[in-house]
Amino acid sequence: MSVRLDPARLDRELARRGWNATDLAQAAGCSAATISAARRGRPITSGTLSRIAMALQAAPVIAGIDEILGPGPDSLTLLER
Repeated sequence: MSVRLDPARLDRELARRGWNATDLAQAAGCSAATISAARRGRPITSGTLSRIAMALQAAPVIAGIDEILGPGPDSLTLLER
């Protein structure tokens, strides 16, 4: 099954951790090309989504970053609506 991530939400989650796409790819055990595709709104597998979610959950959020980034999306999901 394929899913599409919300690219803006994914970019925000990367920023909250001080990560770039390569950092996420390494943490999630997938290719940088896969992360790049997800950041462009291309479909990824549900297994890749699971690995991305686990990598993001395991990484600490930079203290105070949310104040710098400002208000984020209302939804807590990475999936596109």
